[in-house]
Order: sequence, then C-alpha cells, then structure tokens
Amino acid sequence: MSSIRSSTTVFAVLVSVTLASRTIQLSGEQKAEVAYSDRFDHQVREDLFAGFNGDQEALERGMAKCEETLKAKPDHAEAMVWLGGARVFQAGEAFNRGDRIVGMQKWVKGLAEMDKAVELEPNNIGVLIPRAAILLPAGRSAPEIIGKPVLQRVLKDFERAYTRQKDVLDQLGEHPLGELRMGMADVYRLLDQPVKSREHLLAVQKELPDTEYSKRATMWLEAPPEKKLAHNCIGCHSQ
Repeated sequence: MSSIRSSTTVFAVLVSVTLASRTIQLSGEQKAEVAYSDRFDHQVREDLFAGFNGDQEALERGMAKCEETLKAKPDHAEAMVWLGGARVFQAGEAFNRGDRIVGMQKWVKGLAEMDKAVELEPNNIGVLIPRAAILLPAGRSAPEIIGKPVLQRVLKDFERAYTRQKDVLDQLGEHPLGELRMGMADVYRLLDQPVKSREHLLAVQKELPDTEYSKRATMWLEAPPEKKLAHNCIGCHSQ
C-alpha cells in the first residue's frame, strides 16, 4: 500500500481516459445518466488529482465536495467511490510516514466506501474504473494476504468495464483502449493467470499495431514468467 503515491499520475490518466470514453456505447436514458455522472466527475477530479500529487488543500477541497454531495444524496455512488479512493490515498501517505494506526483506519474506511459504491452501481464505468485504478498499485505492493483480495476486486472491475465496452472497442481510441487492455494484462499476470494476460497482450498487438502499446505488449510477451512487470501509463492526458 505504500506505493500508492508513486502511482497517482497513472491513476489520474487511467481514470480520465476511461471516463472520457464511456458515453460511446450509451444512448437515451443511459446517456442522460452518464451526463449527470460526468458533471460530478468534472467537479472533483482536478482537485483530487492535484491532491494525489501533493496539493493538500486541493485534496481536502475535493473530498469536501464528495462529502457535501453525499450529505445531499447518501447513495451517490460516484461521490462515494472518489471519496473512498481519496481515503485509500491518505492511508498510503500514513503508512509511508510510519503511522500504521491511522493508515489502517483510512484504508478500512476507504475500501468500504469504494465497495459500497460498486454495490450501488455495479455497471457504472464511472464507479468501476476509479476503484480499479486506485486499488491496482495498492494491491501490487501489499502483502499477499491483503493484496490478493484487493487485486481480485480490481480484476472484477476491469472485467465489468471491458464487458460494457467490448462491442465498441474500436471506437475508444488508442489511449483508452491501450490503458484498459494493458491494465487487464497487468492484473491477470499479478493473479497468476498468464493465459488471460497473454490474450490481452496479443489483442494489443492486433488492435494497436505500430504504437507504444504494441511495443510494450511485445516486451511483456517476451519476458520470462518470473520477471517483475508493472504497467505505467503511456503518454499523458491534460484534461
């Protein structure tokens, strides 16, 4: 859990590009629902991303907005998942400075909030991807007894997000598709499912030829099973 801070830029980019892609496959009533969710996302993500990169005032401002929204609407799943993610980030900060008591308190509360958000809206990509993105680095660095259940949550979220978008993958764009595929390959590998990981790496080669994603997928495919690998975001996202 102590490596959460070093992965927050990756988290910000992965969340941004995936949320930006989620209106493609929706229409009618679903599109109206996404429009509402997007408005909330735009209200908090810049502050929270800044907070994840060291701006304490921005972090507190983003969390306060989530809490304000939840006070008015206690079952607002996106506010809940962002708030939980911020608490998990705070847990990592506490562990880094040696404060295990505060770290565990923040971790347990943040994880519970993110889990409840997914229970409330299990098919909302705007809930699934934030939980997956913040928990992936946490699960990677935690002891196996903690890390494995966390990574199983990540995998479940990625799989649901993938299922929701599988019919429109060619419309996602290079960055969202590459990040989703490589994220799934990463977590499958961490959970000792090399066949599934390989499927996504081969898909990257096929769907994104002559890109940095294809180069990275090739490198991973050629790496020995015991080699430690971790996907970091390719490129950048300015929004």
